[in-house]
Amino acid sequence: LRDDSREYAALVLGGYMLGGGFLNSRLATRIRQQDGLSYGVGGSINAQSLDSVGAFNASAIYNPENLVRLEAAFSEEITRAVKDGFTAEEIEKARQGWLQQQLQSRSGDGFLAGLLANQSVTGRTMAYNDQLEKWIAALTPDQVNAAMKKYIDPNRISSVKAGDFAGHPPKPAAVIP
Repeated sequence: LRDDSREYAALVLGGYMLGGGFLNSRLATRIRQQDGLSYGVGGSINAQSLDSVGAFNASAIYNPENLVRLEAAFSEEITRAVKDGFTAEEIEKARQGWLQQQLQSRSGDGFLAGLLANQSVTGRTMAYNDQLEKWIAALTPDQVNAAMKKYIDPNRISSVKAGDFAGHPPKPAAVIP
């Protein structure tokens, strides 16, 4: 998957709903607000411009005493998002939020300078950003949910832990082929 694919647009919106909002994503709602397991939680989906490489990333800041429950909640929410998908209402709210965020981001000099520098490497213009936004504006729930099912496999997610675990040593991370 590259970042100039229609499926990438669907994954961007799926990733935004799953972990993109600090307080208003599925991971944040469940892990931070509902279960109180994390001080901060989020996630994203990204893909490269020049190679067919993509990644799903999620992270949380937590008390080591909450590790087992936190891992279970992460797994449950990611699996639920892939298996059950997102509702039309969730998608519409996320679409509006994501598009507004893009507009606001471009008003910052630092963001815009980084965007233009990246475009000089990829050979793109702002027409790429315009096209991505049009694709996201036109997404249907079926497209978003199909892309999530196709590209996100909860059984292939690796877990890495870092921090001071005195008295709460983490289990070794599973290595997934």
